Amino acid sequence: MTDPDPPEGEDDSLDPVPVGGGGTGASQERSSSLADGMSPGDAEAFSAFYRAYFTRLTTYLVYQGASVHLASELVQDTMIKAYRKWHEIRSPSGWAYKVAYQAFVRHATRVEEDPVEEVPEPTAVLHRPGEAEAWVQEQEIVRVLGALPARQRQVLALTLDGWEPAGIAELIGIEGPAVRSSLLKARRTVAEYLAAREEE
Repeated sequence: MTDPDPPEGEDDSLDPVPVGGGGTGASQERSSSLADGMSPGDAEAFSAFYRAYFTRLTTYLVYQGASVHLASELVQDTMIKAYRKWHEIRSPSGWAYKVAYQAFVRHATRVEEDPVEEVPEPTAVLHRPGEAEAWVQEQEIVRVLGALPARQRQVLALTLDGWEPAGIAELIGIEGPAVRSSLLKARRTVAEYLAAREEE
């Protein structure tokens, strides 16, 4: 059974939510308070989902071009919606990726943000790699993803998050061969970009 799509005209007005790191600090307190109205079993499942996916979803939206602050806000809103619909959702991860991405697309069509010239410093939302070189490479990926066509960027971002082609095809509603084609083109572009950077 597939997850319910957000209803047309759904009220997106939400209570103010503190923006913080995935599963830590204010966001962790928020997940606990959200779960207060659930049965113990549902509360445990929702809290585990929140901790497991907050950072992953935020990073996914950053890879789509969102700022860290905007991405974390959109993910918080998505988690609140997930809490409210928890009994209706059959696949929370797929549902959350769809809703968070749709929220970002709606925001992007309303607001034309200035391009970010400086890469943001590591935060509690985006995990700090153990080595400086790994962090620099991560930011190079963010830069080159921003230059990819939207579909290639989405497919590559999901792949970097650990999704398999079959799962990506089902999630975004395209055929498997189209996923593999987009992924191949995206990887080729990224490889060419990184190779050019090494030669500089």
